[in-house]
Amino acid sequence: MRAARFLVGLTLFVAVAASFLPLVETNVWWVRYLDFPRVQFAVALLVLTALLIATGGARRAWGLVAVVLGLAALGYHAYKLHPYTTLVAPMAEAEPVCAEGDRLDLMVANVQQSNETSEALFRMVEKVDPDVFVVLETDPWWDAALTEMDGRFPYKAQFVPEGEDTGAFGMHLLSRHPLIGSETIFYFGNDTPTILADIALPGGAPVQVVAVHPRPPLYWSQPTTMRDAHLLTAALEARASEAPTVVAGDLNAVPWERTLRRAMRIGELLDPRVGRGLYPTYDVQSWLMSWPLDQVLFEDRFALSKWLVLPSFGSDHAPVLAGLCLAPDLADRQNAPPLEAGDLEEAERSIAAARRMNE
Repeated sequence: MRAARFLVGLTLFVAVAASFLPLVETNVWWVRYLDFPRVQFAVALLVLTALLIATGGARRAWGLVAVVLGLAALGYHAYKLHPYTTLVAPMAEAEPVCAEGDRLDLMVANVQQSNETSEALFRMVEKVDPDVFVVLETDPWWDAALTEMDGRFPYKAQFVPEGEDTGAFGMHLLSRHPLIGSETIFYFGNDTPTILADIALPGGAPVQVVAVHPRPPLYWSQPTTMRDAHLLTAALEARASEAPTVVAGDLNAVPWERTLRRAMRIGELLDPRVGRGLYPTYDVQSWLMSWPLDQVLFEDRFALSKWLVLPSFGSDHAPVLAGLCLAPDLADRQNAPPLEAGDLEEAERSIAAARRMNE
């Protein structure tokens, strides 16, 4: 019993330390990865704290300290996660009825380059019938397969890596509505594109879609510098745009991360998950690694008519579908996060650091 109690207490101390370590301002990959599994940490802390109490560990001084720290860490996770429950008011106003000319249904799917089965995905696209389809991790195989969608989406912007095994992320933005203009930009290296597309809604209003897929932090070799700079650059694009803007893609970041929250404040972007739920999208093949990485964030000139995580189709990511309604008169009723002191300066520092890495 004593050995078991000690082992539980030691594991609890480790879980507490891992819970609070992301408070440190750093780009080190393994520290930032600890921000992802907050739900998993919360469950582990609850179980470990209960076990330590049940085995009598709380009757000893070190055990009591462990229990108090475990409860504090559990409270911290609850603080970080509670916005993604129904206990808070939704950040984005629901607008179930939208005029046809103001509607933009946008679907995001990371197809996973190693996945070469398109049938299930294409059947899903036919069923949900989005106006804009952002497809990530495409390659020459997927470029050829997506020609099947040309009749449904006559307008497109794309980047297709040349050859196979290049390590580059391909990206396609397919649209039912005309593209007023589009640009594929490589902010930090030629293997990670960002697509900026100005789209004309049927009612005539222009909107901007910023499609992004930053690289995740890589074990041992890549800190979060590039990813953070991509997210903050996308937010600055939204901030600078006169047209209502949507930032969509596999962001390789969870919504409660410090950098993504800063990006939302800079771009004045709404998160449909706030007040509605976690809606995890990755990894669909793992019950343990289950995080909301695929996102559609939008300015408060849009309301939300639908928000869905769609079934898996062979990729390690599940697609998401956001039904948006252009409704500028609802902006005052929505809760876009306000800019905080230091946000723009921190964005400039992050972007400068990424550029130095890319030199």
